[in-house]
Amino acid sequence: MSSPKTLAILVGGGPAPGINAVIAAATIEARNHGLRVLGCYDGFKWLVQGDTSHVTELDIGELSRIHFEGGSILRTSRTNPTKTQDGIRYVAETL
Repeated sequence: MSSPKTLAILVGGGPAPGINAVIAAATIEARNHGLRVLGCYDGFKWLVQGDTSHVTELDIGELSRIHFEGGSILRTSRTNPTKTQDGIRYVAETL
């Protein structure tokens, strides 16, 4: 039996109004279709370093009321993996 497909969500760049509602809606829809959902804290910051300790599984129960919170529950970062020659490769290998 194959493992379930996985969706990873991260927030890159500056603050975005309503981003928590987007994170919740995407997670709920993906989980309802059988996907595993991962939340990547601090945008690409840790992924370009090969660090997965800042990645967590998201589930519907913990996200059902986050649209009331300000900011991003996953936090954000302006780290741009395209700024270094190997950035995208590091992110892909980490994921």
